[in-house]
Amino acid sequence: MARPPQPRRGPTTPGGALRALLRCNLPPGAQRVVVSAVLALLVLINAVLIFLLAFR
Repeated sequence: MARPPQPRRGPTTPGGALRALLRCNLPPGAQRVVVSAVLALLVLINAVLIFLLAFR
């Protein structure tokens, strides 16, 4: 007997890939370092963009 096709299990929302990445089995200290590095990168990008907009 044929089984009906299963729905895709991949990330369907834009944040799905991020949730899948954060679900990995890193120790809490390493997760904190990764999150801090990503936040620092975002702050740096925002500072550069504000600087470029201010002196355009």
